[in-house]
Amino acid sequence: MANVCKSQHSFSSLQSQFSADQEKANERRNAVLVLFTVPVAWGSFEPATRFLYATDPELPSLLFSVAYYFVAAVTLFSFTVLPQTSYDTDDKTMPWPVWGGLELGLYLFIGNLLQVLGLRTVPSDRAAFLLQLTTVIVPLLEAFRSKQVSSRTWCACLIALLGVGVMGLDNNDSASLASPVLLLSNGDLMIGAAAVAYSFHCIRLEKYAQTTSAIQLAASKAVTETICSILAILAVLWYASSKSTSFGESDAGLGLLSSFALDSGNEITNYLSSHSSMMTNHMDLGVIAAICWTGWVTVAYTIYAQSYGQSRVQPTTANLIYTIQPICTALIAWFLLGESLGPLGWLGGSLIGLAVLLVAFPSDAASTNADK
Repeated sequence: MANVCKSQHSFSSLQSQFSADQEKANERRNAVLVLFTVPVAWGSFEPATRFLYATDPELPSLLFSVAYYFVAAVTLFSFTVLPQTSYDTDDKTMPWPVWGGLELGLYLFIGNLLQVLGLRTVPSDRAAFLLQLTTVIVPLLEAFRSKQVSSRTWCACLIALLGVGVMGLDNNDSASLASPVLLLSNGDLMIGAAAVAYSFHCIRLEKYAQTTSAIQLAASKAVTETICSILAILAVLWYASSKSTSFGESDAGLGLLSSFALDSGNEITNYLSSHSSMMTNHMDLGVIAAICWTGWVTVAYTIYAQSYGQSRVQPTTANLIYTIQPICTALIAWFLLGESLGPLGWLGGSLIGLAVLLVAFPSDAASTNADK
């Protein structure tokens, strides 16, 4: 009789362990699927921005940033005050992640600002290649943190980086394999620094995502980005105003940051003075649609999806999934703008897809060890 009870107890323990492992595997699979939607949403940012900048009058980039960050912050904060339901997997009773939102929001804001600065002098295809340096920076940072990174993941990182580089050569007359890659300009350094900022966000997100509410963390980050954008506008307006009162000074010696601040301040001043009645009289529905889409989809949703997904998936794996963004951008541009990939584009996209498959669907042993 005692042996029968022991057997039943052992069977129950094995069944419970199997159920727990199965539930963990299902959570990881769902997290991977959610993370796959992030680069898809990011891929819609460029077409929306192109549409906005083609309108008349053109909305200054910093004002555009404040607008969509504000939409994202209000939207995410609204979801945090909704009552908790039995279908809600997010525990809204947890303390607000103020410090997490501040730190991660600053990483995103700094990365975005550096990216905008770099794009003033760096072609978009070269910038895309430099930004995807995150595929190498993230596992390097993980290694420095004494976290084990498998050889399979390192191989996937190198394949993804090669794929992005090949895509950057597609349909680009100015780029070639003989280009002096090591001759980096100030703009290149800005883009590279943006990649570092985004990598720190990806790494640090793991810590906060596992201990806080995903929706509250997303709202905190969006609020931080909104406040930083408003402060940036006030700073460039002050700088442009101070330069306008300094007669006889030449702007030829201004650095990249100073030139950006001066130009942005003048653009915002001219826009507000020329169209002060636009907000009260009328607003182009296309501009409103672009702002809302960017705020709701490419900012609010992706911030939440990253927080949710990276609470169950390692940063290196998540970052490799994000490398499919060039493919998503190309497909959306083909659908909306009529642009198409050439042979090198398809080859690069295939390499990126292979790299993502290597880490998104690892072997059972690797999957078990990776997400402990």
